[in-house]
Amino acid sequence: MALRLSALLGLLLSGWLLFQKATGSITYLVGCGAGSGCANVLGSRWSQWFLIPVSALSLLLYAALLFFTFKPRRFPMLAIGTCLAGAAVWFAIVQAFIIRSFCPWCLAAHLIGLTCAILIFRRQPGSPSAPAKPGVLGGLAATGILIIGQIAGPVPDTHEESNLVLGEPAPAAPAQRDSGPIHSRGEGRKATFLGNKQYNATALPHLGNADAPHVVVKYYDYACDSCRDLHEDLEALMQKHPGKFCVILLPCPINRACNPHVPQHLENHANSCELARLALACWRTDPASFPAVHHALFARPVLDLPKALEVVRPLMKKPLPPDALEDPWVAEVLAADAEDYKRVNITNSGQPNYLMPKLLVGGTRMLHGVTKSREILFKALEQEFKITSP
Repeated sequence: MALRLSALLGLLLSGWLLFQKATGSITYLVGCGAGSGCANVLGSRWSQWFLIPVSALSLLLYAALLFFTFKPRRFPMLAIGTCLAGAAVWFAIVQAFIIRSFCPWCLAAHLIGLTCAILIFRRQPGSPSAPAKPGVLGGLAATGILIIGQIAGPVPDTHEESNLVLGEPAPAAPAQRDSGPIHSRGEGRKATFLGNKQYNATALPHLGNADAPHVVVKYYDYACDSCRDLHEDLEALMQKHPGKFCVILLPCPINRACNPHVPQHLENHANSCELARLALACWRTDPASFPAVHHALFARPVLDLPKALEVVRPLMKKPLPPDALEDPWVAEVLAADAEDYKRVNITNSGQPNYLMPKLLVGGTRMLHGVTKSREILFKALEQEFKITSP
C-alpha cells in the first residue's frame, strides 16, 4: 500500500510538471529573469531527453509501477526502482553542479522516486525464485541511456523571436529633457526599429562604427550570465565581419531599485544598477575607452561598485568625474531603458517574456534569450542583413 500511494503521488506530480511544460508556463528559453529555481531547472536542456520532457518519462515509469503494484513482477519492478534511484541521483548532480539551481517540485519528485526504490528493494515483490540481477542491470542500463541521451542528444531551441511594432513612448516633461526621447536625441546616425522607434547610434553607447552598414540594439544586464554570453558572441560576430556592424548597448538591469518594471516574482540582480550607471557614465566621459570598460564590467564574479571603479579607471584615457554617476543623462537613459523593458516583453504568442538579453536585429524583429549556439546567431544576422559568410 505504501508503494502504491508513493507511485500514485509520483504519477500526479509528474503529470503536473508535464502540464507546466506542455502549456508553455515553462519553456526551454535560456536567459536571465526566468524567475524561480523551477523555471531554471525545468527550462534547461537537462529537462528533456531527445526533446521529450523527462516529466513524460517519469509519468510512464510511475504509471507502470502503479500497475505492477497490483500485479507484482520482480524484473520490471526492480528495473523501475533502479531507474528511479539512478535518475534521482543524476538529476541531483545536474541541479547542484551544472544548473546550480534547485526546483523544490523536482526534488520532491526525486525523493518520491527514492522512496519507491527503497520500498521495492526492501520487499522485492514478485516470484522469490526470479533472480534480482537482471532487473537491477536493466534499470542501470535505462539510467545510462537517459544520461547519454541528455549529454549527446539534440538540444531544444533556447531563444524566441518576436515581431513588435511600437511607437516612441510619451516624451518626458520639458524640465527633464532637451529635445525628444533620449534614445533618439541629438545629431548623428539614426536607426529605426519596432515600427517608428529611433535610436541614435552616434550618441548612445555602442561597439563598432556608428556608420557601419548594419545596426543592432542589445538590452542587457551586467549581472546576467546569458548577457555576458551574448556579449562574447557579438564580439565574435564583429571579428568575423569587421566593419559591418554597430551594436547599440542599452543596460537594462533586472533590479527594481532602478527598473520598477521588473515583476515582483523575479529576484533582483545585485549590483546591476550600479554597474549600469557606471557603464553609462564611462561612455559619457570617454567614448573611445568604452569597449574595454564594457568588456571589463562583465567580469565574474559580478563586481560591486568599488571594485568596478578600481577595474575601469585604468582603462579610461580621461578621468571619471567624481559626480559622473549622478549625471542626469545617465539617469534618463536608464529610465528609458527600463521603460522599454516593460514594452518589449510581449512575444508573438501574447505571453510575457522577461528574459534578458534582448536583441533588436532589424525592423520589428527581436530575439529574446540566447541562441543554443553561436552559429545560429551568426546565421540569423547574416540572413537578416543579407551578408555572405566569409
